[in-house]
Amino acid sequence: MKRYPVFLSWLVGSALVDWLVTRTLARSAIFMPKSPPVILVYQGLGLLGQLAATVTGLLVLAFLGWIAWRGLRMGGEVVLPTAFASLVVLSLIFLVFPPSGWLAVSYHMILVAVIVLVGWRAFSWVDSNSKKTASLLVALTLLVSELYQVIPALYEALRLPGPTFFSLILFNAGELLLLLSTIALWWAHGRPAAWRVWLVASLPALAFITMRLANPAMTGIIAIWSTGLTLYLPWPGYALGLWLTAVTVLKSLKQSDLAAWVILLLAAGGYAPQLSTHAFLGIVALWLLLPAAPQPALDRPVYLESVPTSNDLVLEEL
Repeated sequence: MKRYPVFLSWLVGSALVDWLVTRTLARSAIFMPKSPPVILVYQGLGLLGQLAATVTGLLVLAFLGWIAWRGLRMGGEVVLPTAFASLVVLSLIFLVFPPSGWLAVSYHMILVAVIVLVGWRAFSWVDSNSKKTASLLVALTLLVSELYQVIPALYEALRLPGPTFFSLILFNAGELLLLLSTIALWWAHGRPAAWRVWLVASLPALAFITMRLANPAMTGIIAIWSTGLTLYLPWPGYALGLWLTAVTVLKSLKQSDLAAWVILLLAAGGYAPQLSTHAFLGIVALWLLLPAAPQPALDRPVYLESVPTSNDLVLEEL
């Protein structure tokens, strides 16, 4: 953990608060009767969510800037650090000028390029087939999710009437890839786990199953608001994915494995996010999948120095 800035843990914490409070609890309170105590709690959740969203936006930009600075400082390749820096600059510009036209298309294409570059490095640098599969599926999920965002921006720039049915195909394919990536991450980082971990991890899945059986419509609405998932696939698959995800997070936290933070950032970012802050959380999560050994050499190869042999030492003594 010393390789990363200290505010990475703050980023994960604020992103979780933003996700759970702003996009889950606060929105779920819409279905509750609005008595004065409930209104007071609702307003408190709104303030907390706004604070968490602001902190998350600042920290994720700072982390992307740190990645760009780190890559440029080490020298070598400048494409990826420049792409990260461009995302930061464009996000600051979008605070004043809303993204539209070809500027929006360029922004999404930079995101696509970053996902491809980082995903390829995560896939090629890992040392096991299970981690390769997990990295590949996470990268493909983010890529399809971003391509889904590119199509409307491209149609707007070209002044075409509207996206084709291909957008829906991309969206559904990405949701399927997301479920597969949860299984792959568990296979790479979550097994084997103790029975206590499996027992505790089953609680979120049981809560989802209870809600789904009791009120499918409300569960689907909350799922879209919270994670961006439409739940179009058979619901037992989502329950299994939630269970395996919880197992992976608990086991990784116990072993100080960064896979836990990867999953939490992906969950906080959601699927097919509309806001750049949430899209950047997925980028950071994918970047954290880069293995520890090659990570310092993000922008240039490492060459091993020659080690003196016993004959060299004898000659030096003579």
